[in-house]
Amino acid sequence: MVERVGFSLKGEEVMDEFYLPEEILEWLSQKKSEYLSKLIENMESDDFQFHEFQQFEEYLPVTLATPDWTTDSILDGQRIKTFGRSFNDGKFFQQVVIGALVPDQNKNDVFIPIISFVTKKENLIRLFGEGKLAKQLLN
Repeated sequence: MVERVGFSLKGEEVMDEFYLPEEILEWLSQKKSEYLSKLIENMESDDFQFHEFQQFEEYLPVTLATPDWTTDSILDGQRIKTFGRSFNDGKFFQQVVIGALVPDQNKNDVFIPIISFVTKKENLIRLFGEGKLAKQLLN
């Protein structure tokens, strides 16, 4: 179970007394670069572009709190969780958030985001939704 998310939402700091070892920080940075490269290689010209992603940041808390689906996987010995949710707010899109589950000093999982993006394309959802399906779409 994820106890908290390792980044602030709307200015609320949730990283109290949480330390990430240097090797985890380096690994997170490397994975972010790899995921960005994979995203760039597979984005289509009629999909959302990078400069548009920030317009969807307000949906992050909802995606993390009530995802339509989640997957769990292990990558380089690190636990990865992917959250996905569909929205139809004047236009249909899906938001994907990928992050690492890192235990804190009390052995509770903290979700550290690596990358998030929005898309209209199912191929990107399949590509980035790798892993064991932990929660399926309810509708």
